[in-house]
Amino acid sequence: MESLQQALHFDSLVWHWPIAIYLFVLGISSGAMCLALFIKWKLPSAEKAAKNPLIKAAAILVPSMVIFGLVILVFDLTKPLHFWKVIVYQFANPTSVMGRGVTLFIVYQITTFAWIALVFRKELETLLARFMPWAMKILGILWLWDLIAKVERQLEFVIAILAVLLGVYTGFLLSALNSYPLLNQPVLPLLFLASGLSSGIAATILLATTFFSANAKTSGMTLSHRLEQPIVWSELALLIILIIGMNFGGEMDKVSIDAAISGGFWAGVFWVGVMGIGILLPLMMNQITSIKVKHSNAFILSSAVLTLVGVMSLRMFILYAGQMTPA
Repeated sequence: MESLQQALHFDSLVWHWPIAIYLFVLGISSGAMCLALFIKWKLPSAEKAAKNPLIKAAAILVPSMVIFGLVILVFDLTKPLHFWKVIVYQFANPTSVMGRGVTLFIVYQITTFAWIALVFRKELETLLARFMPWAMKILGILWLWDLIAKVERQLEFVIAILAVLLGVYTGFLLSALNSYPLLNQPVLPLLFLASGLSSGIAATILLATTFFSANAKTSGMTLSHRLEQPIVWSELALLIILIIGMNFGGEMDKVSIDAAISGGFWAGVFWVGVMGIGILLPLMMNQITSIKVKHSNAFILSSAVLTLVGVMSLRMFILYAGQMTPA
């Protein structure tokens, strides 16, 4: 049996676990943003959006997850203080995968912060009037808020596109390691988008239930669960497509997928963590439990945790198992 030490350290390994966490938290941000927009569009007024526990949770997760991911990358560098040079260099090279990602992060963060400020305008105005009254006039914040409010719908449409692109990017980024067959499959961006949506919804529900007293009757909770089921099924379908596609692909594709799922530590992560805990168990729980149980906080929280464990397992599996077999 392959040891954990052997599974995490081998000769062909280039990117290790911080990249998996980075991809995981970016997916959460993408999924949480999409969920928040869906819920807001369903609510009758902006005031109700600002009070909705799920939107509150998403407003925390969306920017913080991207920031957390970048912090992980900073400390993963051998010279963290030189991170700004990497950002500038990549931004100046928009044709590279990293360069496109840096540009996407910058635009995504600016637009999501603007949206959050607009949704929670009354609350922020109250805080500024109390603690920084000078900022309202000197910085022209009220004028800026009014300007953003005029293009709110267009802004939300742009953010929705950016959130989807961010989810896709988490899978597309791995193609930078172009000498590994598993990491260069065209289905990966869609798989990572679907799993990112799944983890974003789960993380939002978990945070909203834990800290903002959300429950089964909260506006948007039913919508969240309606979105979860087809997304999980799509993840399962995409995984099947990935496995079958590689088995009928080139010789190295078949060798790579066989090595990944047929035995060893990472095969266990796939079958137990990804398929079992992340996909099959939540689907089974949803089928066999009663409506009363489904509406309990215990069920809501356990489902969210299982989903997050499954998605993190998927990120780790793809990253490590994908690098075990170079072309």
